[in-house]
Amino acid sequence: MILKNSQFDYWDRNIKYKSKKKSIMLQRSGFVVMVLLLITSSTIVSAGEQMPIATNGDYIIQPINDAEKNTGDVRWVYDTITQGMIHWHQRTVSSHITSLNMDLNWDNPSNSLRLKIYSPDGHLFGPFYDGFDGAYDGRINLNIINSAGIAKGTWYCEVYGEQVEGTQSYYI
Repeated sequence: MILKNSQFDYWDRNIKYKSKKKSIMLQRSGFVVMVLLLITSSTIVSAGEQMPIATNGDYIIQPINDAEKNTGDVRWVYDTITQGMIHWHQRTVSSHITSLNMDLNWDNPSNSLRLKIYSPDGHLFGPFYDGFDGAYDGRINLNIINSAGIAKGTWYCEVYGEQVEGTQSYYI
């Protein structure tokens, strides 16, 4: 059987069309599989053990989840803040410790505060926002961990009123 040019062109276009269609389908299915893997992996991490969120040098930053929150902790400063304001607070570490808790609590998730922490040995931690620990509850509660020891000296905390309606009180 001898194919005429028009028949050959028809089969050639048909094969190219089906090949292109399969390629697009493979790309789409690959994308769907990748999205499903990402969703599954993030669910496994959030449902499992609390994993360190960030590292900075020898430091590990670990959020404190609701089950670990200790309401008996002594809060060391009470203050108020408004939209766009920055307040600085300090905390002194004078003995050898391997974990330092920083807990910014304003109990109003409709307002947004930001926390940055500066160590005496020159590290910047953050910025941290509500939801860092997986809960949007008007609180940023975290541990700064260093198995070799937390730097001795003055630690500085910068609290910024990112989105604040009126005046917001907080403890840190």
